[in-house]
Amino acid sequence: MLRARLTVPAALAALALTAPAAHAGPPPKAEPQSQRTVEVQILGLNETHGQLVPLRREGRLAGGAATLAAYLEREEAENRKRTLILDSGDFMQGPPISSFFEGASTVEAFNAIGVDGVAVGNHEFDYGQAALQARIREAQFPFLAVNIRDRRTGGQPEGIEPYVIEKLSGVKVGVIGVGNPDTKNVTLPAATEGLEFLNIADSAEAVNDAVAHLRRRKVETIVVMAHQGLTAPGEGALAELVDGFSREVDLVLGGHIPLEFNTVINGIPVVQPFGNTRGYADAVLTVDRKTKDVVATDVETDPTFVDEITPDPEVAAIVKRYQDELSEALSKVVGETRTAITRARDAESEMGNFLTDAMRTHVAGVDFAFANAGGLRADIDAGPITLEEVFTVLPFNNTLVLLDLTGAQVRQVLEEGAGSRFGVVQVSGLRWAYNPAAPFGSRFSVTLPGGAPLDPNATYRIATNNFMAAGGDQFTTLTRGSRVTDTGVSLVDTVVGLLARSSPVDPQVEGRLTTG
Repeated sequence: MLRARLTVPAALAALALTAPAAHAGPPPKAEPQSQRTVEVQILGLNETHGQLVPLRREGRLAGGAATLAAYLEREEAENRKRTLILDSGDFMQGPPISSFFEGASTVEAFNAIGVDGVAVGNHEFDYGQAALQARIREAQFPFLAVNIRDRRTGGQPEGIEPYVIEKLSGVKVGVIGVGNPDTKNVTLPAATEGLEFLNIADSAEAVNDAVAHLRRRKVETIVVMAHQGLTAPGEGALAELVDGFSREVDLVLGGHIPLEFNTVINGIPVVQPFGNTRGYADAVLTVDRKTKDVVATDVETDPTFVDEITPDPEVAAIVKRYQDELSEALSKVVGETRTAITRARDAESEMGNFLTDAMRTHVAGVDFAFANAGGLRADIDAGPITLEEVFTVLPFNNTLVLLDLTGAQVRQVLEEGAGSRFGVVQVSGLRWAYNPAAPFGSRFSVTLPGGAPLDPNATYRIATNNFMAAGGDQFTTLTRGSRVTDTGVSLVDTVVGLLARSSPVDPQVEGRLTTG
C-alpha cells in the first residue's frame, strides 16, 4: 500500500525539561514518555458520495463501504478507544444505491461502520430538508456545521450542531464542522429555504468563536472537518478558509474535492484524502496528558483496494440488501448505444448532446435545451443501457422545466454558461462559437441549425432543468423567463423516452460549440 507521510511537530513538539534544584538525594526519575502522552487517532473520509459499491481505479477495484469498513476497523484495532471516524460531507448522494434511497442506505452503512460525525455538505440538501431531517433522525452520529444559520432564529438549524466533544482515553477532542458556503448556488432554492450559509471569511470567524468556546470548556485538542477543498497544496477555497483559523486548531480534514493532499496551511496540518470510499486520512495526534496540548501530529493518506483485505461482512450484507432492492427496480434495459456516451465539463460532450436532445424533443414546440455540465455524473459504456445507468448519470431527481426567453436572453444564458466555474453549458437546437479572449458581451456568435442568426427580439421556447431554472450554477437569466412550467417530468424519463423512440442511439460531438 502506498503511504504518503507528513510529520508536523506542533508548537510544543519538544518538551523542555528544566534543571532540578540542588538537593541531597538522587534526582527523581523522569516520567516515561508513554505515560506523559496519549495518542488520539482521527480517520477522515472525504466526498464519500454514497459510493457503497467499489469503483475501478488503475485497473483494480477500489473502495466500497464494506472494504472501507474493514480498513477502518484494522486501524481502530491498533488504537482501541482512541479513534474517531469523521466524514467531511457529501456522503449520502451519488450512484443509485444512495440516491434512489435518498441517502438512507449510506446512513445505515455509516451506522454499522461506526462513523462519529459528518460535516454537512451541499449535497446533503439534494433531497430537500425533510429528507435531510429523516436521515439525521436515523443516524447514530451528529451532523455538524458551525456556519449554517436558521434565518428565522439566527441560530443553528434543527438537527445540525456546530461541534461535538468526544472523550478518548481522558482527552477531550472538539470536532467542529463547516458546511459549504456556496451551497445556495449549487442546490435547488427550495432545498435550502430559510437557511443562511456564511461566506468563507465569516465561516472562519465562526470556527474561531467555536474554538474559544471549546477552550473555555477545557477542550485543548481541536479538529475541524470542512466541506471545502484544495485543488493543489495551499490552493483552493479550503486554503482561504484555513488562513483565517486560529492556530489553536490542531488538524483540518478537507472535503468537497475528491483529490488527495497532505500539507500545512497557516501552521495547521491539513489533509484531504481520496473520495468515493477510495481512501482515508489517518492522523495521529500526540497529546500531553497534563496540559492536554497536541505536541506532535503524524498524518498519512491511504488508498483502499478490495483485493488487499476481506470486506466487513455486516456492512457487505447491508449493501447487498440495498443492491437487491435496487436491481429489482432498475435492472430493466431501456435502450442501447452504439458508442460510449461520455461527459466533458469544459466542452461540448456526447452526454451533453444526448441529454439536451432528450429534453428538447420530449415536448413539442421546444426550440432550445440547456443543461449544466456539473449535473452529468457518469458516463455510459457502449451496449445495452439499463435504467440504473440512467439514474447514475442523473442522480438529482431534477425535473424538466419549460420557459420562454428572448433571443437576447438566450445569448445571456450562453454568456453565463461559457466561462462558468461550474462548467460549459450543454445545448441542443443551436450552434455557438466561443472566443474566451473577447470582451464579455461579444465573446461568441449564435446560429440556428439551418445557419440563420439568432434573432435577439424573437421569443424562443426553452427546455431546462428545475435547478438551472431556479438560478442554479449562477444561471440567473433563466429565472427571468416567462410562461414558466415545471412539467414534473424527471430528466431520467426524458432520456428513457428518447431511447424508446430512437434506440439504438449514437451520440457524437458534432460542433455545437467551437472555441477560439
